[in-house]
Formats: sequence, structure tokens, C-alpha cells
Amino acid sequence: MMMNDVVKSSELSELFFDFNTLIHSAKVNDLCRKKKCDFTRNRNMNFYSIIYYFIFRNRTTTNAELTHFYSSIDRFEKRISKQALNKAIRKLNPNVFTYLINQFASIYYSTSLPKKYRDHLLIAEDGTYMEIPYNLLNINEFQFALGSHVRDMFDVKKVQSKAGGLYDVTNGLFIDFSLKQAPYSETPLAFEHLYRTKEVLENQKVIYLADRNYGSAEIISHLEDLRYSYVIRGKSNFYKKQVASMESDDEWIEVEIDEKWLKRFRFSPEAKKLRKENPTLRIRVIKREYRYTDNKNKEHCENLIYFTNLSSESFTTAEIMEIYSRRWDIEVSYKTMKTTQEVERHISSDGDVARNDIYAKVLFHNIAGVIRKEMNQELENRHTPDTKEYVTNITQLQAIIHDTNFLYCFMFGLKERIKEKIDNITKHLNKIKVPVRPNRHFQRWGRIMKSPPSYRFRLDGRNNPKYRRYQSALMTVAP
Repeated sequence: MMMNDVVKSSELSELFFDFNTLIHSAKVNDLCRKKKCDFTRNRNMNFYSIIYYFIFRNRTTTNAELTHFYSSIDRFEKRISKQALNKAIRKLNPNVFTYLINQFASIYYSTSLPKKYRDHLLIAEDGTYMEIPYNLLNINEFQFALGSHVRDMFDVKKVQSKAGGLYDVTNGLFIDFSLKQAPYSETPLAFEHLYRTKEVLENQKVIYLADRNYGSAEIISHLEDLRYSYVIRGKSNFYKKQVASMESDDEWIEVEIDEKWLKRFRFSPEAKKLRKENPTLRIRVIKREYRYTDNKNKEHCENLIYFTNLSSESFTTAEIMEIYSRRWDIEVSYKTMKTTQEVERHISSDGDVARNDIYAKVLFHNIAGVIRKEMNQELENRHTPDTKEYVTNITQLQAIIHDTNFLYCFMFGLKERIKEKIDNITKHLNKIKVPVRPNRHFQRWGRIMKSPPSYRFRLDGRNNPKYRRYQSALMTVAP
């Protein structure tokens, strides 16, 4: 079988062509407007040009980006000034990008491209923080958390937005993504994503993956109402009495949801109705001991618990662990966006422009993500038990998409040229693959470095660890 037959370049080009048609549509034009008079004339930087400018933005300065953008679309003679760009981007409504992220997923699932894990989509929910340009207007708009070092807005040193996404682990794309004020809780954010993606995921078998903050009875009841399966890491204080009475490390517990408990159901009327009709919540609980040795050769043992509604007849304990481990892909996606894509490098101090910066990077991550999953499928097909497992390097793939002028073919709907670009990228698969190295332990503190880290953020979105001089090198220190 030819490699390009496996990668499905024709289906990908059809997907991108349909998405480009949507971007040029009248509905998207309407959603772009903050005022009725915005984007009514056909200017050099019209509504769809601004959308593509944001999506494919990857240069370090605005002037360099403008030169690259107009050169890429073969209209350099129409290049606008930095001041004209700044005026145009302030007109763009961020709601258009949330719509496009959702619609990209909808178009994708209508094709033959989606891959599944045992006939299920693996959907992961997680939150993070995104840095916003610092000014008083943004501090007031995005708010802040009070603490011992922050008593009022004048103590704020960094403006952040609470971000959250519902991510398809099996196919490498965000189905939904939101930016809220910094103190916003992850729980209501998760419900918003589930409601907004209900139609997109209709008639799909879904396994919902989440970390410890998402194991509440309300979320689990809502997932049952949607007929989703789930694998959620539990907190030690969740359903404490029932978990303590377990006789084995893998069994079902029953939790009675009384009227007092129902009063805490604040976000999902469907979950409340379900538990009124059937107050017994059945959860399969899996216990596991995790042992590891730190960099000082000290052994540690941590007790982990997982909640699921997948039956033991269909999914063994080991398979549940395997499914949950795939949730890590959403963490890697946040890291990629913050380091490789520099999602927090903004082109304006305006709050809405900062939102557009971030949403557009998510869209580009989706475009590269679905291509990468197709290439990973080809690498998986080549894999044999006696060879290393490989995946596509997302950093190199994104650089290739930018440097091979993918933008021109995409923006003008050149279906055959898009297919040709994907085929050419696929031919270099062996040059951009990296080995999978399982069970690696990344040493955070006491790590020796020859030079400071070139990227700014850690995997969890915070700044890289501080360091001190150690002999002729540097050593990371705990905060």
C-alpha cells in the first residue's frame, strides 16, 4: 500500500476546502462584526483575510508578519501598514473563532477521517491559564484571584485568563475551547463544553477523560444523561465511605443521591432530573498503587483511584489505565501551543485581540493536529514488535506547514494543491518522526543546565523554574 493512500490526503484536502468555504460564508462575515458597519467593504484586509492572518501568524514582529502574509498569498503590492492592521483587527469579534473551532470539528466528524479507540472517541477535558497583555483595562476585564500577595488590582503582576478545552485525543483537535476570567471555575467550563458539543458528538460513542477536578456526582450524572462513558481520576475524599468499604481494587460502588446532595447540582438540570428519577449512582472504582523513585533515590508510593462506567467484561483494569493515560495528550497540546506556537505572544494590548490570538492558534493546532494523526497512523502501520515506536514531531510539522506556503492553497480553496502539499509533507515523514520513550521521569529541581531554557513556560502553563549558579553551570531550584 502506498503511504499517501494511508494518509488520506484527498479526504484532508476536502476537509480544508469545506472549512475554507465556511470561512468565506456570509454567516462568518456576520459573526466577525462588532458593529453593523464593520467588514461591509471589500478592503485589502477583509474579514476572511484577517481570520487567516490570525490562524497562520508565526513571525516575531508585526511588520515581518505582514510581509510574510502578503507574500504568501502573492499580493505583496497590496500590503497594508502596521497602523491599518491594528485598526482592522480591533473590529474582529472573538465569537467568530469559537464558532469556527466548533464547526471545524463538525465538518471533520462528517468525513471518513475520524479514528477511534475500540469504536469510541476519546475526549479529554482540562483547563489551564493563558497570559493576557498587562494593562489596567485587562486586569479589570479578566479579573484576578485575591491572596496574601494580591489584595487589590494594583498588586496584580500578571494578567491571566482561565482557559479550558474539550480535546479529541484520538484525532488531535479541540472540539471546543473557551477563555474566561481568571477566577472562573473549571467545573462550569466543563459543562459549557459538554452542552456546546452535544450536537457535534451526536450518535458518537464517547469516552470522557478528565483529571481529579471532574469527578463530582453532577458531572458523572450529566455524562450518563448524554450516554457517554467516562474514565476520571478520583480525589481521595470523593465517595469516601463507599470507596473505603470496597473489598477489592476493582469493583462497583453505589452512591445514594439524596435531596440535600441534589441541592448542590447547580449546572445541569438534566443531571438533577436523572438523579431524582434514579437516586442510585453506580460507579466502577479502580484502585492502584503508583510507586516511583525520585532523583534522590527515595522511594514513594501514591494511592490512585479512578472512576468509570465501563464494564469489566468489556474493559479490563489494565485497559482502563491505558485509556486514562491517553488523557496526557491534552497536556502536551497546551505545552505545544505555549512553547512552539507561542500562543501568549500577542500583537496588541487589546483584550479582544488577545482572545483572537489564542483562539486562532487553537485552530491552527487543529489543522496541524489532524494531519499529524494521519501521519501517526502510517507510522503505527509500519511498526513491528521488534522496532521502536515513532510519532510525528508536531513542532517540525507545524514549521513545515508554515514554510511550504500552505496558507495560499488553503485561503483560495485550491483543493488539488492542498492535496499535493500534504503528499509532499508525507514524503518527509521519516525525517520528522521521533521515538516514543515511555516511563521517562523529567527531573524538575536540582537539574543541571548549561544555559537557561530558551522557552518560557512549563507544561502546566507556569513559568519555567528558577535557577542558581552551580559551579560552572546552572541548577534549577524549587519555588
